[in-house]
Amino acid sequence: MRLIGITGSIACGKSTVSRELFRRGYPVIDGDVLARELTAPGGAALAEIRSVFGDQYISADGSLNRRQLGQLVFSDPEARTRLDRLMGPFLRNLTMERIDQARSSGASLCFLDMPLLYEKGYDRYCDAVWCVWLPEDLQLRRLMERDGFSQEDALKRMRSVMSSDRKADLASVVIDNSGSIEDTLRQVSEQLQVELRRSEASSARRRRVPVQESVPVQHPVKQAEPLYPEDMNVVYRPDASRRKPSERRVAFPFPRWLKTALIAFAAVLVVAFTAQLLMNAYLVNRQQKHIEEQEAIDNNYPLYYAEEIRKTAAEYHLSPALVAAVIRNESSFRPTIESPVGAMGLMQLMPATAEWIAGKLHVDNYSFNMMKDPAKNIRFGCWYLSYLSSLFNSDPYCVVCAYHAGQGEVTGWLSNPLYSSDHKTLIPNNLPEGPTKQYAGRVTRDYGIYQAKYYDQEHSVMSPGSDTAAD
Repeated sequence: MRLIGITGSIACGKSTVSRELFRRGYPVIDGDVLARELTAPGGAALAEIRSVFGDQYISADGSLNRRQLGQLVFSDPEARTRLDRLMGPFLRNLTMERIDQARSSGASLCFLDMPLLYEKGYDRYCDAVWCVWLPEDLQLRRLMERDGFSQEDALKRMRSVMSSDRKADLASVVIDNSGSIEDTLRQVSEQLQVELRRSEASSARRRRVPVQESVPVQHPVKQAEPLYPEDMNVVYRPDASRRKPSERRVAFPFPRWLKTALIAFAAVLVVAFTAQLLMNAYLVNRQQKHIEEQEAIDNNYPLYYAEEIRKTAAEYHLSPALVAAVIRNESSFRPTIESPVGAMGLMQLMPATAEWIAGKLHVDNYSFNMMKDPAKNIRFGCWYLSYLSSLFNSDPYCVVCAYHAGQGEVTGWLSNPLYSSDHKTLIPNNLPEGPTKQYAGRVTRDYGIYQAKYYDQEHSVMSPGSDTAAD
């Protein structure tokens, strides 16, 4: 049985994936469900929680007041450590018990849904790990909408554990949940097929049993009866004398050196043939792995409106790969999406910004609904990127930061010696932690992938000295 870990940061969509796997009939061991079982009325861990934290965290029905205890541990690291040490042995023992039950049932695949899979070391029990991933800004928005948290409370919960990006770096498989539910379930189906093939291959290897060669039984040879009675006066001749003259010739003596040379030559042939088979198997395996990696990149880094991006980026002296990376992080290529703060379209332009750009581009009969049109949205966004390029010396990192946080914020950073040594470029590692630094890091990463996968590397990120947006 293959054990597949499922992890991801809070509000990234692990439950969606787990429910789909459970619906398909696979055993799913949910860490949250086990924790609730341990802290239900009469649960194994409830008495110790009451002893350590007090009666105020126990509800009237005898169950754990999870929300009140959550507020404590997410604001007090010491309390969180005490709770983890208390719950750890209970949760691990119950998890191992459920894994053994799944293995005894004959299941080919079993899934372990653990939010803290890496933090608590459960990944070492897994044959592979799937990470359900979201960009941090989308994760924050979904958490606030789902649980009604303020932005401050939501950020506390997100930052109290390993980030979604870090878990994605460690995982065997990344499921991008930033698109539609259909897109997420399609990725689940594809990864299931891969795991089922691996499970079948593993089972086939275990079923092989070496065949023992049968040893022939030696039977005693029965002596032939004499042709003549012993009392007859007969002269017997040796067998050799009864052979034909050609059969009595002495055989050609085989030189020992030649025999040794032939044996060595045969051994070399066997080794070469075996090496060829192993090399072919290795190359086939590498090719299959390469195909799987390319499929994963295709799934995680789609490209829509490619020709429109290429044409408009060239018009404004931009790299089309950079424009595609911005669109992926802003809207995941959804042209009609509108953010809670009012930004719209592929490149998520705010109403005031879009209206200002429309004036610069001399657009007649402008309305903000035009931003739902992919071609118009891409044109407005590219103009704005080119404008920012003219302000910040065509430095792509400054341009991306300004696109997210505003030109005033970046101008302030450039004037601060902690963040810039030359007042022209930023030092990424020194920037204050927050959404803009993470956004710029993701766009920079995605820019390289889009450049390598879809666009020629001969295009520059920004053309130095470009004044396209200066009018």
